[in-house]
Amino acid sequence: MAFVKPVINEIKPDIKNLSIYLRSTKKFGKSTLFRDVVLAKYGDPSRGLLVGCGNEVGYKMLDNLNVTQVNTYKDMIELQKWLIEEKGREHHIEMIAFDTGDELALLADAETIRQSNIENPSKKCKSIKAAFGGYTAGEKYSANDLIKPYMAKLQDAGFGVWVIAHTKFKTIKEKGGLDEDGYMQLSSNMGADYEAAFGDIFDVTLTGVIDRDLEEKKVGDKTKKYATDEVRKLYFRGTTLIDAGGRFADGAVPEYLVFDKPNMAEDFIRTVEEGMEKSKTSMKKSPSKSVERVKEKPVVKVQEESVVENDDDIFDEDVVKETAVETVSVSEYPENLDAVIRKMFKECTDSDLKASVREVISEYGKLNDVDREGLEKIYDMMK
Repeated sequence: MAFVKPVINEIKPDIKNLSIYLRSTKKFGKSTLFRDVVLAKYGDPSRGLLVGCGNEVGYKMLDNLNVTQVNTYKDMIELQKWLIEEKGREHHIEMIAFDTGDELALLADAETIRQSNIENPSKKCKSIKAAFGGYTAGEKYSANDLIKPYMAKLQDAGFGVWVIAHTKFKTIKEKGGLDEDGYMQLSSNMGADYEAAFGDIFDVTLTGVIDRDLEEKKVGDKTKKYATDEVRKLYFRGTTLIDAGGRFADGAVPEYLVFDKPNMAEDFIRTVEEGMEKSKTSMKKSPSKSVERVKEKPVVKVQEESVVENDDDIFDEDVVKETAVETVSVSEYPENLDAVIRKMFKECTDSDLKASVREVISEYGKLNDVDREGLEKIYDMMK
């Protein structure tokens, strides 16, 4: 690959410029969301493509959806070549979704086993666990040598790439912790290497859950729980219970989006594109302004609340003649940022903005604990 000269990156707030790893519990509406986003964004189903992988054929009940199916890794390579080489001629596809990630991983595994057997004809294997000598070498080859480059090539060609997957509760153990330490978290149903293949290189990882209200009822000698209501939520930010996250700036997107409409495409697109816009830094800080200040000889120091009896004592004609001009850097932010922010917050009438500010402050504890960089960030949000 030839060296590419560096350029200043600029966020272009368009959902097709984002790679999205979307996981959820079953029947959340992941494929439906992709279809609806394509229709809402372009008004033309041919501008998107849902790729069914392996045994996953989850589009039979979705009309107005442009679909294809891949059953082998060879099919995937042929599809990739067609997408890139025929863009603007045979098709005008902008966004691609692979459904599902775990089935796609199985296709990559089959290719890994095939290549392992070619390289090691005397030690042929039948499972991914034994490929390339075992010890997770096969899984790592599938993830790092097949899946990651495949997705990266599509992204480099200008496609918005989604991967749809299912969720599963996993025990998360922190590095350096004791064996018995750990906590349960909702993540994908794939192994760590495959999870990293999507989670590491994609811009955002979104996790959908269905929160249910449960009511306990006595049935004979037993107490049973019955679901009385449910709320669908798509998480943009991770919690202790939910694994999610992305490259949005702090406060640019909500923790989760409630799916309370039959079609959430408009809300989803708006949330994502506004988040991209708010993640820009170009308008948040200006370079320090250079101003000229008169350096006086002799220096006259005036304490706060002191009274100068005679201005002529400071601006004496002889003193002015001896003055020297120096250039100093003055920040555009007020010195007493803490007090200014308190006043701005008190006078603010935008409840959403107040909520965002509270969220930033909560990361530090209280406003008194916020460092200078954090205060500047809050000031930029409110000015």
